[in-house]
Amino acid sequence: MSNRKIVSTIALALFISFPLIQSGGTQTKRAKYPLTQFNNEGCMAKGRVQDCSGSMRQILADGKNAIPILISQLTETAKTKNEIADYWVDTRSGDVAFVVLNDLFTDDDLQTFGMPGVPDWSIVQKGCNRAAEACWDEYLHKRGRMTVKQSWQRAWNLHKNEIYWDAKARCFRVSKN
Repeated sequence: MSNRKIVSTIALALFISFPLIQSGGTQTKRAKYPLTQFNNEGCMAKGRVQDCSGSMRQILADGKNAIPILISQLTETAKTKNEIADYWVDTRSGDVAFVVLNDLFTDDDLQTFGMPGVPDWSIVQKGCNRAAEACWDEYLHKRGRMTVKQSWQRAWNLHKNEIYWDAKARCFRVSKN
């Protein structure tokens, strides 16, 4: 085989493989977050998890792409290493996903929740006069984790193109187009 043919063959192979190599590097997606290792210490009584550093860095860095990953983790029941909130003694990874999703859609006034059609803390605690963990456990007992996940998945599918990050309020919002 002549040198010209060898060079042409190598050039063609590189030309074909280069976009494949490039797209493989840019399309790497995270399957899930290590929510069993989530550490909210020092931030538990201060409001939303995004207002503290620590375990939220990667989730915030992933931006809107973090939402479907967290939704996929709502049904997980692995025990976490740390509590998600003060006096929450039996935290599961799905609980962390729920708290993080709720916080990511809660305005900086700590009252306004911006994802329609999903359970938030006001829904979970409606008619429950106990601590948040007990109300959450009661809600899950009545409805199940899968119902929570399905609600979030429906809302995501319906609004994903309208969701944006409000840097001033440090939360996701759904545009009102």
